[in-house]
Amino acid sequence: MPLTATIEDIKAYLDRLEKGQITAQSLPPCPRCGIEAHHFRFHAYRERRFLIIVEMIVQPAYAPLVRFRCPGCRKTVASYPDFAIPHKHYTRQSITDFAQRYVASDATTYQQAVMVTEQNSVPGYPGEEKSLAPSTVHRWITSLSCLVNTARKALNLICQDNPASSACRDLAQLTIPSSKYRSLARKERLLSCFRLLVTEALFKATFNLSIFTKLATWCAFG
Repeated sequence: MPLTATIEDIKAYLDRLEKGQITAQSLPPCPRCGIEAHHFRFHAYRERRFLIIVEMIVQPAYAPLVRFRCPGCRKTVASYPDFAIPHKHYTRQSITDFAQRYVASDATTYQQAVMVTEQNSVPGYPGEEKSLAPSTVHRWITSLSCLVNTARKALNLICQDNPASSACRDLAQLTIPSSKYRSLARKERLLSCFRLLVTEALFKATFNLSIFTKLATWCAFG
């Protein structure tokens, strides 16, 4: 089965929301004026639809994102739960899982990446003939490839924790077969995505945390 956030994950987040445990403390300073996040004030809730995969069926789940306002320049910023990636409806678990299927295999095509082998089918939408499109994975990989600063910061933390780590050498050895790209720009996006996903696995092994728990938020998903 493909990875996905669960209803329980959504409910746990909603429970934290109701208890007022979602604060601005994990956010970076204001990108416009530099004021520290602990000065931010609650601004509003924004309802967000997330797509989770239950028994190969894509189902919607709703949860609000909390927006905070900087008291200096009045810019608003959103706080994302660890199962969310900005501007994406599918949860982080699904996005990274399907991206991993493509970049980590020399032979896998986008069409094969969305196919779940155990069921020999593609996640579909209830009451429709529509299913998860291969082009969606292509876009997800592009989005993940932009998290260069997040991957770099995670790698630095890994090496600080264990100076003897082979993480840098492991990342330098990653390759993408020429059959998967038509331009050098696409090759670099695929490699950047691959490096991020490998770094995520190393980060989890080192700190028992996902880089999306706080680090990606602190790096403003850049």
